[in-house]
Amino acid sequence: MISELKPQDFKKIKHLTDPCNNIEVRAVAEGINPGRVYTDHPDEPEAALIWIQGQSDFQIVGNPRSQGFLQGLDSYMRTTLEPELIQQNIHGVEIVPENREWGETIREIFHPRHLSHDIQHVFGLIEDNVPPALERVPSSLTITRMDKEILRPGRYKNHTFLEQKILHYWNSVEEFLQHGIGYIAECNDKVASVCFSGFVAGSTHAADVETVEEFRGQYYAAGAVKAFIKECGQHNLQPYWDCSPDNMGSIRLAKGAGLSLDFSYPIFWYNLTQDKEDF
Repeated sequence: MISELKPQDFKKIKHLTDPCNNIEVRAVAEGINPGRVYTDHPDEPEAALIWIQGQSDFQIVGNPRSQGFLQGLDSYMRTTLEPELIQQNIHGVEIVPENREWGETIREIFHPRHLSHDIQHVFGLIEDNVPPALERVPSSLTITRMDKEILRPGRYKNHTFLEQKILHYWNSVEEFLQHGIGYIAECNDKVASVCFSGFVAGSTHAADVETVEEFRGQYYAAGAVKAFIKECGQHNLQPYWDCSPDNMGSIRLAKGAGLSLDFSYPIFWYNLTQDKEDF
């Protein structure tokens, strides 16, 4: 029988998440980033389905032959989780398997669905150098480290953009400041671009980068990213850069920051609206 764990019990799945390459499941299991956990056994879980709030997707770890999941996950998704997603105006389900065998199990469990799949890339600081690409960042850019004063309401004209970015990944600005790091590229009292820790697990920081539309193509993102990567190097932190293979702009920025492809992982998804029409 599948059951949801309370946040204070997330530690029960750490033996399942600690070996995972994907930082997000470790960040949730450690109680750093918000999420929800569903297991095949409430006391001694062998497998876990983890809702990653910051990514609005699920990741699945542990024993891919768990009888609890093989026999009950499809029904639990239909009766419990999918209605909750629709209430949140989320009309698709994305599931990231821990490994190839989990990918096969997902196909087995959800075989009636219209499953699609693709891969994601993760870049890391494997080579100890910063190529010339980011050295072209204009010295006139104002790059500011995120702290309590910088994140106070009213500091920037578009403060709402910045606050919403942080709260997408964190329970509060205070929790972000406790665990994460980040940099802002400024222009005319506005946030032009931001690069900050979206997820944190141990010494690994997953970078989230976004440039406000009016400032795109002007090196603002490169300036914020360069500062973020530099601090990671100074404090022995490992940057983690997740992007899709077709996002060439993100890949160029990652490589320009001195990051190299570390690993790739699969992702499955299906459309809830279409699925409801078929059943």
